[in-house]
Amino acid sequence: MTLAVAMSRHWRHVVGALTALAGVLLLASPGSELPVTGLVFGVLAATCRALYVVLNRRVGSLFDDWSGLAVALVVGACLLTPVTAVTHGAAIARHPHLLLTGLLVALLSSLIPYSLDMTALRRIDVRAFGILLAMSPAVGAGIGFVLLDEHITVRQSVAIALVVVAGAWSVKTADNRADRPPEEAATKPGTGTPAP
Repeated sequence: MTLAVAMSRHWRHVVGALTALAGVLLLASPGSELPVTGLVFGVLAATCRALYVVLNRRVGSLFDDWSGLAVALVVGACLLTPVTAVTHGAAIARHPHLLLTGLLVALLSSLIPYSLDMTALRRIDVRAFGILLAMSPAVGAGIGFVLLDEHITVRQSVAIALVVVAGAWSVKTADNRADRPPEEAATKPGTGTPAP
């Protein structure tokens, strides 16, 4: 939300971000305690997520293909493999089939989502993508309702509707031209000729 508001260029962008924020806050359980440690880790996670969006867009603009993502995944694997070997090496040695499960998890939780994120960030601006990320709680609630038979209250339904509307509004009002290089922004779309 903060990333979306910080990168807003028009009042409509702020309205979209605040609408999504209202929906996310409505999804929170009223009256529940918020420990300081949890809040600190929540802010830290949000900061890392915002940095991920900005850096992912940067990598996507530097590399026309998927080589940037490939390098990032290899670096991540090199950093995490020794940790996994120390903490779970014995279990993997006893059950080698866990490597196949790990590969499946890597594909579903890293390679495919990150590829889709990079594809999206090449087509929409960072602000719009930040708003779409805010739809995660609504998507989670919807999946819980459909697959887990969880009950959704009226308040939660309104919250989900606000977040979905904000996401749709954000994509509709995305200003990709403002994020283009100056020489590209100075040309008419699809013509390659200077804009009047």
